[in-house]
Amino acid sequence: MVRYNGGGERNMPKVAPELELDQLAQAIMELPPSERQRLWSLLATLEEAQDSEALKALRESEQDVKEGRLYTFEEVFGEPIE
Repeated sequence: MVRYNGGGERNMPKVAPELELDQLAQAIMELPPSERQRLWSLLATLEEAQDSEALKALRESEQDVKEGRLYTFEEVFGEPIE
């Protein structure tokens, strides 16, 4: 169960999780597969957003795309995609 406490800065509610880790894992596993995948994707995005090196690499790769520094699958792996 998640408990909401009123107040806080800018009148935002405070969230106090009352789940044990195993309960959370069980709740996630009970989600439909598509919802479970969306949740894992969100968690991965949040984790990556906290990694300054990953964000730097992402910015660099975006610049590579803009400047046409791209390789095809075949150029990288020596065979076409089947």
